[in-house]
Amino acid sequence: MKDMAIYFRNVDVPPNMEPGEGLRQVLDFRQKFIDEKTVFFKDFADPQTFKDVVREKLEDIAWHETDILLADDEQLTQPKTAPSIHDKSTEPPTPNSWLLDKEARDFLNDLTQRSPDWDGTSSQEVARLRLIGTAVTRSGNDEDYLGNHDSNLIFRYFRDAALSKQEIRALIDCGVVGFQHQNVPLWRWLAKYEDEDMWSRVNELAAYGEDADKRFAIEILGLGSQPIPSLDEFFTDKRVLKLWLHDKTSDQVFDAAVSFLSSNASSAELTLIEETVALIAPHRRAKIEQAIVSILARTNLNGALKRVVEKEVDVVDLSLLETLFGKPRSLDNGTVVSCLSAKSELVRLRAVKLLFERNEIALEAAQTLLTDSNHEIRLLAAETLKKLGFELSDDVAKQALSIVKPNNRLGLFSTRETDETYYDRYRVNRLLEMDFLALQSKADSRGVLGYRELSALYVGYPKKMKSFIRDNLKEKFNGYLESNIEKGKREGEIGTDTEGELRKLWKFLQKIMCNDALAALCAAGDAHDLELVRGVLGAVEIDATAGILRYLARFGDWSYLSGEGRLAGAWPGSEAALLRRPFERS
Repeated sequence: MKDMAIYFRNVDVPPNMEPGEGLRQVLDFRQKFIDEKTVFFKDFADPQTFKDVVREKLEDIAWHETDILLADDEQLTQPKTAPSIHDKSTEPPTPNSWLLDKEARDFLNDLTQRSPDWDGTSSQEVARLRLIGTAVTRSGNDEDYLGNHDSNLIFRYFRDAALSKQEIRALIDCGVVGFQHQNVPLWRWLAKYEDEDMWSRVNELAAYGEDADKRFAIEILGLGSQPIPSLDEFFTDKRVLKLWLHDKTSDQVFDAAVSFLSSNASSAELTLIEETVALIAPHRRAKIEQAIVSILARTNLNGALKRVVEKEVDVVDLSLLETLFGKPRSLDNGTVVSCLSAKSELVRLRAVKLLFERNEIALEAAQTLLTDSNHEIRLLAAETLKKLGFELSDDVAKQALSIVKPNNRLGLFSTRETDETYYDRYRVNRLLEMDFLALQSKADSRGVLGYRELSALYVGYPKKMKSFIRDNLKEKFNGYLESNIEKGKREGEIGTDTEGELRKLWKFLQKIMCNDALAALCAAGDAHDLELVRGVLGAVEIDATAGILRYLARFGDWSYLSGEGRLAGAWPGSEAALLRRPFERS
């Protein structure tokens, strides 16, 4: 700590009252400074005064630091009084025979004539001395790089100075090995590297550097849109590629190489890449296949997708997936249909969605997709069958669209949990085919169990349901549930035992109804509903659906989540508030 500032706020204590324990400790602390006279402090009266005194202190610190920096700059530009050997010497006839380049020798000759006094040398000159030490390497020595702080000192004080090629190369090495932290200069030294190619040192590190050098050098070449390095007759691009992708290469270097190929390799290099792929282990071959698909996708989306299917590429990241399906008009139906048998679940899903939009899923394909491992694909298959006139019975739909998940308990206590998210969506879609009055009548007839019908009303008729949503959210659906139970009792549909069971499920039913209604309210995007949204979140455990989060990001903040209510984890795929596991009357 170079400096410390302490401020106390003035607190008026009425004469007839004692300060509280916390205030008493602060007052005693302040009095201690006065008695011992060891620390200076200031008092302030209000927040505005506090801003003023803090700003004043910050300005003092800033001017003090500025004076120090100016003094350093003046010291750097002042001529040294110590004699320089270089002034009395002549250049040898064969400069290439020297261990160090001329610029480094000149600097060292001058430095060795300085006095040992503390101020005889500056921190930046010590940093350059260390740089020259790291620039000289031999086999058998430790790998050493200039530290980040010294590297930044060199950048500040010597970036326009005459540095030797050895020093610049060492600075590039430092920038490459520290590239992941993004706090070491690099591009300046690349631009100053006096060679036939500014990338030559990075190419060398990418070809035969240590693992840390190689990994980041490959990343840097990727950012610079450079080709696969080809250094000489021995380190050709073919040999470099084999070194990158060899089974004994570290995972970090291998992954960096695959990423480089995905973004930088051209279709002209595909033959070279495929020759290399044939020589490596299958588990690594799959990753390179994804890179090949990325290369093909730049010029031929249909060809890239066919490669995914033919080579059974099972891992396709989201970025590549978006590239493959980002321009659907470029994809012909035959190619997309072939993707229905792709090994990648994400590719199959995108293909099914696109074919569903185009009404191009055949009956036989829909029947096959109804048993797909992905339940969203199953849902689209069920909807396709409905379009084709083959609507599933409720039992078949429930069996096909429900996800049965075993829990972690063993033995006699092992049970299965069922997620009916997609089954619920299918049933809601059927409800959405009804007109408003018919759907409203069905919701009324279901009473407290009509939450699925209410959800369909929210989605299908949002404007007509807006007042209903707001009124019931204000009282967290307590009044709605109570009135429907009383109605059922009057009409003889709810007996004493049934009422007891329903009241045990009160919190569960309340959560479902509030979840669905709140999601519909947020989807309307009215800023005037913010306080209502906050009130519901503060009282009921709400699923964190994407729509609610978008509403909060647009109109609100997170300060209201300090109460008992909280945003709970969303059910899979719960974009709309229609995806709840229902309570069914037994």
